[in-house]
This record gives sequence, C-alpha cells and structure tokens, in this order.
Amino acid sequence: MDINSIKTHFDRNVFLTFLLFLLVGLALLSFRINSTVDCTDIGFEVISNSFTTDDLIEFKSTDTSGVEWEWNFGDESGTMFRSNVLHQFKKPGKYTISLFMNGQCVTTKDIAISMRKQLIDPELVPNIIIPKHVRVGEEVEFSSDAKFAKSWQWSFGESLTIDGTSKKERYTFKKSGKKTILLVVNGDHRHEAKQLITVLEASRERRKRNISKRIDPIETVLRQQIIDKPIAATKKEEQEKKKAEEIKINRIEISEDELQQLFVGYSNRRLDDTSIREYFCYSNIPVFNKTGDRFTVSQFFNEIRDVKLELNSIRLIRDQETGCVKSMTVDMKTKKGLFWKKF
Repeated sequence: MDINSIKTHFDRNVFLTFLLFLLVGLALLSFRINSTVDCTDIGFEVISNSFTTDDLIEFKSTDTSGVEWEWNFGDESGTMFRSNVLHQFKKPGKYTISLFMNGQCVTTKDIAISMRKQLIDPELVPNIIIPKHVRVGEEVEFSSDAKFAKSWQWSFGESLTIDGTSKKERYTFKKSGKKTILLVVNGDHRHEAKQLITVLEASRERRKRNISKRIDPIETVLRQQIIDKPIAATKKEEQEKKKAEEIKINRIEISEDELQQLFVGYSNRRLDDTSIREYFCYSNIPVFNKTGDRFTVSQFFNEIRDVKLELNSIRLIRDQETGCVKSMTVDMKTKKGLFWKKF
C-alpha cells in the first residue's frame, strides 16, 4: 500500500459537539462559583408594640443581599414570600419563626404570644348613687342610673354573698369603717363598679340622770380620795383613746383597683376630679409614669379625660397615719381616635 495514498479523516461534527460540551461545562462551573451565597448577615426584625393574639406583627428581613425569601411562622399557617411580611397569631403560646433566604440561608427567632388584653369600656361601667357617709344602724339606699342595665347584683362589703338584685336596694350596716360597694349589671363582671363608703359609729344617746337615788356627800369625798389615778390623767387617757378611734374611723382606705375604677369614671365624665382628690393627702400630688417622668395630678386628669384607658398598673405611696395617697406611679395607655398613646 502506498503510504502517500492514506488520507486523514476528521469529522467536523464531532469537534463541534466536543466544543459545545466544553462551553456548557465552563458556564455551569462559573455559575456555581458565582452563585455561592454569604449567609453571615442573614437576619430579621420583629416589629410590634405588644405580642398578643390581637396584634398584627411585622417581620422584616435585614439582609440587603436577599432575592428570595420564605417565611414560616410555626403555627400551621401558609408560607409567605416577601422581604417584609405581616402576621397575626390566633392562639397564645411560643412560636419559632424561620426565614429561608436565597435558597441556602436559614435563621430563626422565638417569640411568645399572650392572650389579648380585655379593655374596659367606660360606657359599660354602671354609676352607683350613694351618700358619702352613713352610721351603723342607719338604713341607706343604693341605686344606679345605668340605662343599659337589665339585672343588678349588689354587695355591700360586709359578707361574701350577693346582698341585693334590684335597681334600688336599702341596707343597714352592722360595723363601722370603710366599706366597698360593688355593683355588677347584666352579669358583666369585667365592667363591675366599685365605690367606697365611710360607715361611722352609731350615735350615742345621752344618759338620763337618776335623781331618785340620793348620795351621801361624805361618802362621795371618801370615794374620791381612794381613786388610784388623778382625774386629769384619766381624762387625758380618754382623750387620747378617743383621738385614736377617730383616726382609725377616718383613715382613708382605697386600693389600686378601686382607684382605677374612679379614673375610668372620670374619663367617662361620670365623676369629677374633686371626688377623687379627697383620697389624696393634698390637692395636686405628683404622678409618675413608668419611665419615671413626673407630672402633676392636674396634668394626669387632663390626659385621661374623654379617652379610652388601658391601665396596666397603679402603685400608690401612702401616708402611714391617715392612709391618704401622697404620690402614685401609673403604667397606662390612652386612645383617642385610631391610635394608642403611652403615658
């Protein structure tokens, strides 16, 4: 065979196919290298003033390199696919929030959801009409002018039972002191009304002198001489004892819950500030908010007038002898219109 007659045969299609696979492989390698995600900055914010079943909570991704997001809220609700999402939990409990970003990065946070707060509607708290003071043994009438009331339950502070179920009730107190009058209408205990009444000691009748029995003057002198204690000392002790009894009877006793009910009544214009100030040591006591800012009680009254109140807590500083309120710290929110405002 003539070696010069041998021809080289090279298929062009094979060459093109090989070149195509080479380019595709390089492209895939480049894509894999460039698509590697840095997960060091992944994170998200949970934005809400409170965490209850009544709140709409915002979840916001803080990593600006994100292009794909998947949110899971741990409550069997659907997955959401935006960088910022809003979610409301239907049941209280602890939930783990997961964010899966760019198909590779994952981060989680735990939050606790509580039951929504039961707000007090001032319009549903009945007004109690009573005198300020009454004496033991004297009958006093209690009534309410709440137009929405269909049933009434009265308790007059001397027993744990219901003392009356009519719109107007009469009652005779057996012991002196501060008594808490409680009224529940329509079976709604959340909007029960409380007021204090001061029950004074029964009036003492003058004893009639018995002039039928004659006393020997000499016997009177002898009895006076054998008295152990001087008359002046005995009178002083009696005066001090009487003064202590008066302080005890007139001591101001009001709880945080009872003062809260008075504030609700003032906000709803069922009370004036004078009826509340009588429990204060002086007319314009200082009032502090949760962060320690100081206000006058007049500024506080202006803040709660004609608004909805959410009173979380009230802490009272009292005078040890009289029980009157010297100052108070209030944690609350007010609502006038659409938005809540912290005090």
